[in-house]
Amino acid sequence: MRLVLLALLMLIFTNLAYSYAIGAGDVLHVEVYGEPELALDLTVDSKGYIEYPFIGKLQVKEETVDSIKQKVVSMLKDGYFVNPQVTVAIKQYKPYYIQGEVRSPGSYPYEIGMTVRRAIAKAGGLTERASKKKIYLTHANSATSKEVKVDMDASILSGDVILIKESFF
Repeated sequence: MRLVLLALLMLIFTNLAYSYAIGAGDVLHVEVYGEPELALDLTVDSKGYIEYPFIGKLQVKEETVDSIKQKVVSMLKDGYFVNPQVTVAIKQYKPYYIQGEVRSPGSYPYEIGMTVRRAIAKAGGLTERASKKKIYLTHANSATSKEVKVDMDASILSGDVILIKESFF
């Protein structure tokens, strides 16, 4: 039973990684089989681009790992390689941020499956003045950048901002 649950969790997290929309600050690892000089770690710039040999600047913002792979394969086939075997993986997600009444506010590396509770734990826990009911989340990919009240088990995404407000009693 435990192995089945572990396999299911791995499948879910793998699918989340492949459906994740790439954004500024993410680090991608791109490589072409048999071409060690083309194995590079590339940080997505603030406008959503990476720069890769033979291709130049490539727009990757809001793309998935699979769609980026297909773009790279297509562009490398166009005059450079016959059948390039390309691998694209997320090496590092952009960080999330936690502010307010936690012991160590700041930015932290994002991990798939992150919740507010886990983020608070990574930030050293709540301070004595923290309110467990005044927790707000601003999603990085939200068009409105609006703070939404959430509970401890709310999921967060890379780039999100968590704010823990002070309790008065």
